[in-house]
Amino acid sequence: MIDFSELPDDGIKFEQLIREILIREGYDTHWTGIGPDGGRDLIITEVLNGPLSKTTKKWVVSCKHYANSGRSVGREELGSPVEDCLSIKADGYILVTSTQPSAPTVTRLEEIGNNNNITTLFWDSIEIEKKLLNPNTFSLIHTFFPVSCKQYQWQIYNANSPSFWAANYKQYFLYMSSRDANAYPNLKGIETIVSLIERVEIYKGDEYHSHDLRVRAVYYDDKHCVHTVFMDYLYDRRSEEHIVSPDKIYHQLTSKFTTEDHKYVNQPDWDLNYVEASFTSDHFHPDHKDYYLPFLRNFETGSFRGKSLSDMAYYIRKYKR
Repeated sequence: MIDFSELPDDGIKFEQLIREILIREGYDTHWTGIGPDGGRDLIITEVLNGPLSKTTKKWVVSCKHYANSGRSVGREELGSPVEDCLSIKADGYILVTSTQPSAPTVTRLEEIGNNNNITTLFWDSIEIEKKLLNPNTFSLIHTFFPVSCKQYQWQIYNANSPSFWAANYKQYFLYMSSRDANAYPNLKGIETIVSLIERVEIYKGDEYHSHDLRVRAVYYDDKHCVHTVFMDYLYDRRSEEHIVSPDKIYHQLTSKFTTEDHKYVNQPDWDLNYVEASFTSDHFHPDHKDYYLPFLRNFETGSFRGKSLSDMAYYIRKYKR
């Protein structure tokens, strides 16, 4: 189970966690001001698509982090949900807590829903954990819970093919494919590949300008015992001058490949895309679907998206000479 007491008692990290979950679930999400208890509510907009039209529903989301004390959210701690909703013309109210609401609190939420034309819900720690185990939010466990995440290294999902799977590993979302086998590639081998990628030195500035090298897929040619690894190099245009070139990336991947790594995998083939990203955007996600959908066929068959990284490195070295 996830231990929510890993989050600081001031509740800021908990609020950030809930915000990230909501964004990744597709809601338009904004902060309100700081409330009487020092916390900030969130406002989310839900888009409802019907057969004839599209409508929206606005929600107030109130976050209460009491995991460090273990106490329930009391009735009086709800504040004024009706007034909060009326002030921004919201249609619903969600109480989100890292513990659980007390019985009187649940009763009050039901009363508000029955008497004020406001939909009320609550997410307790169990509901939040369920949400964190979904593919699009799984990496948040590794971002916010450095101890609990050790229990959640892998989560694997079938991708409607006998030899193609989607997976979460640590903070990454990736696809896995095998040439002939009906079993996904050996996980220890993929862990070794990810560890090698993480040893590559790229630009690390502040939170919004650091570059990111992310694995997108691993294809395993089980006939020749070779992995093809698909990666994206994410960079912000404001730090474009710090991009590490393909020949230097390739040199690091080959020179940092150790005899210990070779116990689990042969030297992989590498595919690298450079992708400009806006890290400060509310809609930025390091594993956004747009980084995957155009290339699913490449991931499934092991075909390069362009030139292989070794070819890119070769032509750069040749040009430099």
